[in-house]
Amino acid sequence: MIRQSYLSSLRGLLSQKGAAAMIIPSNDCHFGEYVPEYFQVRKFLSGFSGSAGTLVISLNEAALWTDSRYFIAAEAQLKGSGIALMKEKMEGTLTIAQWIIEQGGGKVLVDGALFSYSAFRSLASELFPVACLEAISDPFIDLWTERPKLVFHTIELMPENISGKSVEKKHAEVVAKLACKKPFAYIISACDEIMWLCNIRGCDIEYNSVALSYAVVTTQEINLFCNLSNLSQPAKTYLLSQKVVLHEYSDFGSFLSKISADTIRVFDPSAINITNYEAAFTTVDEAGKEAVSKYDPTIGGTVAMLRCRKNAVEVAGFKKALLYDGVAWVKLLKYIDDNVQSAALTEGCISEKLIALRKEFSDYCGESFEPIVALNANAASAHYSIEDGQGAKITTRGFMLMDTGAHYYYGTTDTTRTLFFCEPDSKLCEQMKVDYTLVLKGVIALSKAIFPVNTRGSQLDILARGPMYATGKMYYHGTSHGIGHRLCVHESPQIRKEESPIVLDEGMVMSIEPAVYIEGKYGIRTENMAVVVPYMTTEFGKFFRFETLTLVPIESAAVDFGLLNDDEKQWLKSFNENVLDSLAPYLSESEKQWYRNKYYGK
Repeated sequence: MIRQSYLSSLRGLLSQKGAAAMIIPSNDCHFGEYVPEYFQVRKFLSGFSGSAGTLVISLNEAALWTDSRYFIAAEAQLKGSGIALMKEKMEGTLTIAQWIIEQGGGKVLVDGALFSYSAFRSLASELFPVACLEAISDPFIDLWTERPKLVFHTIELMPENISGKSVEKKHAEVVAKLACKKPFAYIISACDEIMWLCNIRGCDIEYNSVALSYAVVTTQEINLFCNLSNLSQPAKTYLLSQKVVLHEYSDFGSFLSKISADTIRVFDPSAINITNYEAAFTTVDEAGKEAVSKYDPTIGGTVAMLRCRKNAVEVAGFKKALLYDGVAWVKLLKYIDDNVQSAALTEGCISEKLIALRKEFSDYCGESFEPIVALNANAASAHYSIEDGQGAKITTRGFMLMDTGAHYYYGTTDTTRTLFFCEPDSKLCEQMKVDYTLVLKGVIALSKAIFPVNTRGSQLDILARGPMYATGKMYYHGTSHGIGHRLCVHESPQIRKEESPIVLDEGMVMSIEPAVYIEGKYGIRTENMAVVVPYMTTEFGKFFRFETLTLVPIESAAVDFGLLNDDEKQWLKSFNENVLDSLAPYLSESEKQWYRNKYYGK
């Protein structure tokens, strides 16, 4: 009833402003994956808790668009809300623009702080001439009476022995890559890019080691906008020594509005919101905007592209983080094996146990995303979330998918394993093993790939999907994503079906995670982290390969070895043996013997 009351209040605002609809995205003004509670208006109004989704409220109807990861969860959470579920990229699903046009068009409102410049222009073009977009200031300051406050936490230094590079050097690299011949102002809104650029970390956003911040880079300096009272003294001292000028977070708009008319504005159109875009061009008339605009030509932005190529110190940090994380995982897997017959385990307690084991390492800094522990049918939802605290009780039948990651002081982890407990009914068991093995074949094929310089992720995607395609099955999410260095678990580049101009290059740390989901029955995913490393250079050019970094054993009890060739069998055997060799100094004799008994099979 409370939610319906707020929907009614919003419709009252629409009527007052002569508008037909309002679009409410999931993001905040920095366009990160995770959003502070203050900005979670879409979740508050709809009741849908997924990280991706867009709500559109018209005077008489409402609909929510989300992707395949959340179809099952969204259908359950939207039930009885009066909000229709729109399944993105599925045949027959209207786009947001098509839906609004079908509603009759008219004026459509958006919060200018939550819509990027490119998204605003693209949607405006789709709606024209039936509907028009209008950016307004946040209306929920008044409408959402119990809105959580925007919270700021301590900002700490990420020293150069962990980051591997000084801020001054990073600044020089940015200036050189932009190659602007005139004075410029490079506007950065993405908090993780700013953390990397300035060698700092925060915890203002759940699961992300970032502080709410903005930055403007010029030839001479970096202007950092953050909550200065939360900046630790070591961080402040270091930043001032690195030509970083400090400003209050709230002064960003004012600073943008004072950029001189002849200064080149450099920005990523998908990462600057309409409010800040307009502020940045306050001193420029409409005719002159294009002349002083430089759209960053690289998807993700200049800083993002520099950041995703990890230096040797950062890669070493990832390896150390994955070593400790592997120890925690192996201890957890033994704990599950020892207790699964007791019927006392739940999805929630397994997640809590892994966190407790990670905490035994003093450099653990928290989880890198909400842990997923999902039994059987629950795992068919790619981003399953426990709603009641403990979730399903673990039985000794079927599959359990675990997707979890952590931040350590020097790196971030992301690993998925699917455990097989015992034989369910024979027909289903046979199909589950086939699917599990096909996913594993995809992991192995991509992990062993050798590819030339300038290869894009989309060119490798078929290696992971091919085995599954042969059976007429597929998964809808990406095969791979970049992983931040104690930043955000998801970043560029990606390996997926969709085309992207970003090429894979040395130092990029990525996931490899093919999967399959059978609604109502089970979900299977195996995920490792890998880094792109040189393979060889010949007269035909430079070639790369992946070095697998993850140190967590892969379940072999569910493998149909008849579907693996000799090379694949050897890859699995070597992988599991290497995990134990690497982790052995941190495991007890009983743990090592348990490991050999369980994973040194065929």
